[in-house]
Amino acid sequence: MKIRPVVIALLAFTGTVDALYLSIKRNAGPIPCHITRGCTDVLTSKYSTVAGIPLSAIGLAFYITILSLAVFTIFEEPNHPLTRTLAGIFYISGLALVVSALLVGVQAFILKAYCEYCLLSAALVLSIFLASPHPVRNKPPE
Repeated sequence: MKIRPVVIALLAFTGTVDALYLSIKRNAGPIPCHITRGCTDVLTSKYSTVAGIPLSAIGLAFYITILSLAVFTIFEEPNHPLTRTLAGIFYISGLALVVSALLVGVQAFILKAYCEYCLLSAALVLSIFLASPHPVRNKPPE
């Protein structure tokens, strides 16, 4: 069994649930925040959208993409041309890690409020990035 893509799929599934919850609750009033107490402040700030699209929806698209790629990797043939899906996960999650770091910085230094669901998402993105193999270092010998 391929452990790495299974771990990535589980992390991405957790992120999908988190982002879906935020996408649904975002416009439904105050968001329950049990640990950090700043969820509503963060999720209703001017930094919570990009070109009118909520970041939770962008996160949902990211997690569904990663989940799909991980599932494809689990069931693909070893010598199939699509065996580069883990490399795709590496690059996509690397970009998402940079975005997550910037957003955590916005929470810390600009908003001075934290959203526990957003912090969970940042931890999941970091975990997915760390679980995905670097394509050059893990290239099979020819």
